Amino acid sequence: MLFLGIHCNSDRTFTTAQMDKNRNILSISNFWKEGLLWFIDHVNPAIVAVNFSSWFDPVQTKSAYEVITKLTDIFGFEEAQEKINTEEKIVVKTDTDLFFKQVVRKELLPVDTREGIEQRIYNLPKAGIIVKPEFFSEDKNRLQREVLSIASSFTAYSIYHGQFTVEKREEESLFIPVYSYVPKGKRIIS
Repeated sequence: MLFLGIHCNSDRTFTTAQMDKNRNILSISNFWKEGLLWFIDHVNPAIVAVNFSSWFDPVQTKSAYEVITKLTDIFGFEEAQEKINTEEKIVVKTDTDLFFKQVVRKELLPVDTREGIEQRIYNLPKAGIIVKPEFFSEDKNRLQREVLSIASSFTAYSIYHGQFTVEKREEESLFIPVYSYVPKGKRIIS
């Protein structure tokens, strides 16, 4: 069972993170739209989560809607409403900042700063998300995209396991994973 998180970038590229059933990140990739469609066709994920952050510019929002349309039209995904049927291939909208606000005990720093990115990376293992350090870029802008796509893939994982809440924003249903601390001894590395 594979879970895919997609973050739409302002340069019209897409950053994806692929998670397995043990919360391990298998890959982080960057694609143009055609490459993303090829990747989805070959990976065949069960659930896809697309990030819809409140700070997105219009290009990112449009790209996110286009991805959801392609997933439903070409690949037969169903856009999730408030009731989830995990027997179908589904696509959901999420806002990763709403997830990180649950995880971070202090004030959530802006994701466009180095400190904000480090704050999010530091807190990923607390949710049981395992990422090999070599998967991360050294470039700050790419690193930001990667962290947000990882959180999106965790949303897809949480949807499958029924551990989510639904938030409304401008008549959109956003699926947010419920954070629960995973002790070090129970974090599975496969």
